Amino acid sequence: MSTDRTTVRAFSRAADVPRAPWAALLRPEDLYLGERWLAVAERTAGCPMRYLTLDDGEGRSVAGLATALAGDDAPWVLGRPDTLLEFSAKDGREGAAEILAGLPAGPAESLLPALVCGGRHMGRSRVPRLPGTGRAEVEALVAEAERHAAEQGAASVAYPFVEEGDTLLRQVLADRGYLCHESGRYSSLRVGEGGFEDYLGLVSARRRRRILTERRRIQEAGIELRIEPLSAGIVPRLGELEAQLMAKYGVAWTAGQTEQVLHEMLAAFGTDAQVVLAVGDGDVRGFATLLQFGNHWYARQGGFDYAYQDRLPLYFETVYYFPVEAAARRGIEAIHYGLGSEEAKLSRGCTAESQYSYLLPLARPSRNTHG
Repeated sequence: MSTDRTTVRAFSRAADVPRAPWAALLRPEDLYLGERWLAVAERTAGCPMRYLTLDDGEGRSVAGLATALAGDDAPWVLGRPDTLLEFSAKDGREGAAEILAGLPAGPAESLLPALVCGGRHMGRSRVPRLPGTGRAEVEALVAEAERHAAEQGAASVAYPFVEEGDTLLRQVLADRGYLCHESGRYSSLRVGEGGFEDYLGLVSARRRRRILTERRRIQEAGIELRIEPLSAGIVPRLGELEAQLMAKYGVAWTAGQTEQVLHEMLAAFGTDAQVVLAVGDGDVRGFATLLQFGNHWYARQGGFDYAYQDRLPLYFETVYYFPVEAAARRGIEAIHYGLGSEEAKLSRGCTAESQYSYLLPLARPSRNTHG
């Protein structure tokens, strides 16, 4: 769509953004741009966040943009443009090594502070917009973000995880001189009306036989699977289990940290925060949390009692097989598994879409001019 007169409005808190107009810009794929998650992101960002909306001549919001001004103290290193560039180059992702080699100094010195655009989350950095919104509207928000970044003394503007299929935003950024490198692959699983039977059709015959064997072993072990709303009473046990998972992979993490995150999720999402529980011998032995947004689920935390499960395939039953069954019964059309562990996700029926980081270095008088 195109209008003769548009207005960009800026807000410093998600709570101040008009709720219904912003929600109208979002797809089921945009949980992390919804007001509930943005409120969580604000409390954990460790940096200022700012939100833009573009209103047409009739006062209707047609596009929006969430931003965060990240310095080298921002704790979310996997989404910061400097560390993301380094990780991507190390992983051999397309374009990353060339950009890294071309920086005038180290990535942190060259790119920070950075105005991170499209949301402070992993995967699917977007300019959310109404269907039919055109290039002029998207470019107006991109330009406004660049202006704000320059005012704040930022060294760069970054869109860390633009979807491969978002051709409009990718073209706007490319034409404005942004550098581009692949930054990850985002995995999700479509859920058919036939539930688990449809799911089996997504995998090879060999994998299908293995899945059925794994499920039979779970059943023979007397493990009960159920899904229910997340509740405060079960949070301590879930904290223990995620701490076990983190310890298995050498990550410094405590049960208390999980408890804090889960209480935050519960406060923000209420009954839209669900948990899959694997129960054996009267206690929870594995779990996976799911956040619902529209008719999509988003897999979040997980954890397992490794001493109890031994060689039982609790992980795949809890994270993939049972959720697929439950999703079909509840009208859920997709489950999001996000970045990382792509091989395992593809082997369980997921598809993956490339994500691209777009970087625009800015001329600035001093590292110390940002506010």
